[in-house]
Amino acid sequence: MPRAVSRKVFLRLGGVGLAGAALLGAANCSGSLGGNKVVKFQTIAEETSMQERAAVEIQVDRFEDQYPKYALEREVILPDEASTVSNTNKEMQTTLQSEDPPDVFSYDTGPGFGGVLAEAGLLHPLEDAYKNNGWDIYEWAKQRATYNGTVYGVPDQVEEIVVYYNKNLVPQVPKTVDELRQIANELRGRGIIPFAFGDQEQWPAGHMFSIGVSNVLGREGLENILYADGRWDTPEVVTAIDLMFRDFVQSGYYPEGLNALSYDEANALFYSGEAAMNPTGTWLVSEIVQTVQDFEVGFFPFPSIQGSGISPAAGLGSGLFVAKKASNPKGAIEFIDFLLEESTARLIIEKLNVIPAQPVNPKGLEVPELFKEVLEDLSESPQAKSFGYNIDGLAPQSFNEVMYNGFRGVISGVRSPEEQAGALQRAWAEAKRAGKTPTQG
Repeated sequence: MPRAVSRKVFLRLGGVGLAGAALLGAANCSGSLGGNKVVKFQTIAEETSMQERAAVEIQVDRFEDQYPKYALEREVILPDEASTVSNTNKEMQTTLQSEDPPDVFSYDTGPGFGGVLAEAGLLHPLEDAYKNNGWDIYEWAKQRATYNGTVYGVPDQVEEIVVYYNKNLVPQVPKTVDELRQIANELRGRGIIPFAFGDQEQWPAGHMFSIGVSNVLGREGLENILYADGRWDTPEVVTAIDLMFRDFVQSGYYPEGLNALSYDEANALFYSGEAAMNPTGTWLVSEIVQTVQDFEVGFFPFPSIQGSGISPAAGLGSGLFVAKKASNPKGAIEFIDFLLEESTARLIIEKLNVIPAQPVNPKGLEVPELFKEVLEDLSESPQAKSFGYNIDGLAPQSFNEVMYNGFRGVISGVRSPEEQAGALQRAWAEAKRAGKTPTQG
């Protein structure tokens, strides 16, 4: 959300966004007044203006051409950088409980996000829609939008968290953290920030944690915690927390005041060449391609930590949901079906640089070179054993809140890595007792 979960996704919306949403690319009034049935679609602003125009052309113009009985009102949520995830969840619940909720909307999947809405009784079940329309979503992805045995969402993008780098400033791709340190120390000596990282919104730290624990535990170790009896308060997890939130902070590898630095401000440091590397997600490719003109950008997975494997964190971004109180649920489902059509999916890949959560024939796709590399890297999908997990997309809301708040404490030096690992374990155990942790699909 997450696409940006942003991780561009929903995670970047907030109070101002939900309260002050702007109608962009809305269906023309004459269409509605002429008898067309309105479909209200609430989505997240695209990363760039070029992408936003392309989204309007695909989601509004093309849909109305193919389904002339409908007029699509596309409501774009503007991001509020300061909003927390818990506030975003509360605001979305308020929106869905209102007298005029969207029919269909984009939101992040996982128990801490879509699962919260399902538990509140605010989502329309989609079991019949999957069956009637033959939606070919990857089964592992479908499970991420299944809560208490019922599927409520349609995942629409796959994401990987990588480290983008300025090829003019980083001479070679590091294979170990020791090599990464050498590069970072050399950059600092030249007055260049090694990593563009800001945690004002709190969720970026969740991504950094996912990077670390995916490497030190590997996919199997993470699955032992997520789906079996593994624990978060282990030496390996403490090592990951210490590296990302104490060691790198004290070494001066991040910008000063990173707890007050926003995600967009951190990205800007990378675009300007003030920061050499940027640990974030594949959703940022289009913005990088459009914004960076003065240097070539590459990416690499975070390197081995003390001999660990290399397991890039990956998973789902946003998904599509139908509101329980939707005034036009049939139109909402037909709109989702339109977006999943092969021809529409190919346009979305080309114009929005989104990796779909369904099989799409890649032959003949015209995409930027950087995005081609991303597609190749994710060709096996995140279900491949070499990938780790993006934790916040799988964890319950209560765990995510402890994660986000606690990492801010480690960054500022008021909480130790050991204390944070213990807090994570207690939050996980409590959620597990309450039946809030995920089941393996």
